[in-house]
Amino acid sequence: MYNKILVPLDGSELAEQVLTQVMELANSTGAEIVLLRVPDVPVYDYLMTVPELGSKMREQAEDDARNYLARLGEEFRAMGLKVQTHLASRGAVYTTILEVAQELRVDMIAMSTHGRSGLARLVMGSVADDVVRHARMPVLVMRPQPVNAARRADYDAPYATLPVH
Repeated sequence: MYNKILVPLDGSELAEQVLTQVMELANSTGAEIVLLRVPDVPVYDYLMTVPELGSKMREQAEDDARNYLARLGEEFRAMGLKVQTHLASRGAVYTTILEVAQELRVDMIAMSTHGRSGLARLVMGSVADDVVRHARMPVLVMRPQPVNAARRADYDAPYATLPVH
């Protein structure tokens, strides 16, 4: 039923928690796993006046994302799983996920949600929620367990103290 599963990752331990379920599903179905990273590059007002700084930040974010995907891809291959990695930076994260899912003709999207609520969700939005609402294929969404209490507090805190991903 599932031949290709897209797994969007943001580089966090919370997002990676869905990988256990995806590996089990891939092992039982023989599905190929597509690991997707959409690098975030913080944009500040001063980047508009210093374009080369913005360009360097984007290059660094893409290099970091490429290395991250390469490492995960090798780990999956070492376990005997079929995997491909995909780096995409086109715009809004959720639309990029959906575009890549369509282009690669995946059968399912599997992702973790950070589970933000209240003001944090209002300001930051929910990529998982947007993907579920607009996807044309099944979406497996997992709310991960907090890595530790201090990190969990960061995600439930007001916008001013949220980490930038």
